[in-house]
This record gives sequence, C-alpha cells and structure tokens, in this order.
Amino acid sequence: MSTVATETHRNRRPGRMHVTTVRRARRITPGMVRLTLGGDDLSEFVSNGSDQHVALYFYEPHVELPRPFTTEAARALLPTAKPRLRRYTIRDHRPELHEVEMDFVLHGPGQLASGWAERVRPGDEVIWFGPSPAYPVAPVTDWTLLLGDETALPAIGAILEELPPGHRVLAAVEVADPAEEQPLPTPADATVTWLHRDGRDHGELLRRHATALHLPEGRGRVWGGAERGVMRDLRHHFVHVRGLGRADTHLTAYWTQGETQDSEV
Repeated sequence: MSTVATETHRNRRPGRMHVTTVRRARRITPGMVRLTLGGDDLSEFVSNGSDQHVALYFYEPHVELPRPFTTEAARALLPTAKPRLRRYTIRDHRPELHEVEMDFVLHGPGQLASGWAERVRPGDEVIWFGPSPAYPVAPVTDWTLLLGDETALPAIGAILEELPPGHRVLAAVEVADPAEEQPLPTPADATVTWLHRDGRDHGELLRRHATALHLPEGRGRVWGGAERGVMRDLRHHFVHVRGLGRADTHLTAYWTQGETQDSEV
C-alpha cells in the first residue's frame, strides 16, 4: 500500500517553464525522430514518470522573448504574443546529464511540430512547459493492457520500462508498416503485438485486435492512446462490455481525425 501511495504522490508534481537546447537528433524509424534536449535549466527538473507530457511553445519568429524566460514571463507576454502549443511525451529522463528525450512522429514538413522536428539541428532552442501528472505505474492489478498507435509509442515505451519484473503485460501497437517497429525493453512479463496498417484506415486494426483479445484472469487495467474515436469505442468496450472498472480504464485521445493538434494558450 505504501508503494502505491508513494507512486501516486510522485506522479503529481507541478510543472514549470523550461528553456533547453537540442543536443542530438536521430531517426529511430523512418517515420519517427528522437530529440535529446538538455541544459542547466534541467538540473531542477523532476520527472513524474511514465506517460507524463509537456507542452512545446512555438512563437512567431519575430517575437522577442524576455530573458530569463520563466512561466511568469510567458504569462506577461500573452497580451501581445500567444504561442501555439503541441503536447509530447517525455520518452526518457537522464537527470545526471540534465537531459530529456522526446519522440516525434513525422507527418510532413508543413506540420507545426513534426515539421520543426524534421528540420531542427543541435544547438537550436526549445521552450516547453511541464511535466503533466502521469499514469501511476505501480501495479494495483494482476495484469496491464497497453494499446496505442505510433503517437502513443513514447508513453508505452516509458510505461514498459517502469513496470516491475514479472508483471503480466499485453501490448498492441498499430503502426504504418514493419519498418516502424522499435525495441520496447521492459523487466515485465510482456507480450508486444505489432499491427501493420499497410494502407488501412488509422485505428481499424487496433480496434479489431483490442475487442477480440482474450484477457488474462484476475483484475486488470487498460492504458491506451490513439485517435479520439478509437479511444471512445474502446473505452465503451472495456467498461460496458468487458466490465472493467472506470478507474482501471485509462484511454486517452492523442489526436482527432480531421483536426490539427495545435492549440492556443
């Protein structure tokens, strides 16, 4: 019981503004780039763990930012310059190096964040706010089911790395094709199934696979991230058809078909 309480508290630390620079950029699959961000500003960064996300701030090029650029400075700037925001999961945190890593699915050069991630170079500045509260990883159930598309891969990877040895995990990830698979190391007893769209509609395979699953015995919990309509359908399925408790069903819309992910402050 004390472990769960500790994990819950750890996952609720408040976020703040961070000013970092790109240290490295590398393609981990043809459609995903991993950016390593670092700087002295991260000496006080405390990870919330698992699927914590941050909001990247994108200002127009002509906007001159005050220094130091703090949360208070960002608020003071709002009447004259509002950034566009994009939210991304922290894939890894290396406190001893003052570094975090984030993965970006590449949607094309015309997209705000993914286009920037494709062009960015070491030394470029990155401003972001976070982290958000995160999914408590300490298992209170007998098994865990992880579901998602490529946008959820950073969170799924982070959750798998934090789960304890021997914990039973089923994971299903829908990606474009076999080239988009990536290693997902974990100490847990995990079975990972890759679903290749190969031209099918987004979410079709994930929805079909998840609703046909034979779930392990005992009490389980489900975490998922994908398109809004897919997550809505799967939430209904696991809660109303399979009878899982709402508290054990954490299915989040990572994006919405036909809508941009950009948002205003």
